[in-house]
Amino acid sequence: MHCVACGAELPEGALLCPSCGRVMSSAEVAKVKAKSGVLTKKEFYQLPGMKACRNNIRGCAIMLYFCAGMTTLAAVLLRSILLASIIDGVLLLVLGLWLQFGQSRVCAILTLCYGVFSMVIVAIEYGKVQGWLIPLAGVWATIYTFKFHNLWGKYKKNGELPQEAISA
Repeated sequence: MHCVACGAELPEGALLCPSCGRVMSSAEVAKVKAKSGVLTKKEFYQLPGMKACRNNIRGCAIMLYFCAGMTTLAAVLLRSILLASIIDGVLLLVLGLWLQFGQSRVCAILTLCYGVFSMVIVAIEYGKVQGWLIPLAGVWATIYTFKFHNLWGKYKKNGELPQEAISA
């Protein structure tokens, strides 16, 4: 890597130029790595322009954690259909973890399908629509995981960082 200010050779992963003392921002380091084609998916995900994707995917995971906790708590307090509700809670927890740490499109789609299925079953059984938070998280997660993977695909195809991924 080379310093963007003075052009001096930088040690791998350096955040400070030893020649001119310029502090390298994560975006600058990413740009330099992107030109050489060594930017990892994790580094790409940390770019300033990916902040909306990160925040929204994390927010969806938090909604799933909340739903997992509430489902499990309700099962324990109401002591009704305990095993099925605990399995529901564990499934939501796993989906949230997979979404947050894997940024998986498959997970987002599974969350959406599971949420819609659960909502329909409850609507049929009890005659009113409940449980809309899980499908909402699924829709939101699907939008932002696809956006992230679309931008990552553009980078991998062209070798250049998309402007959306760089600018905050």
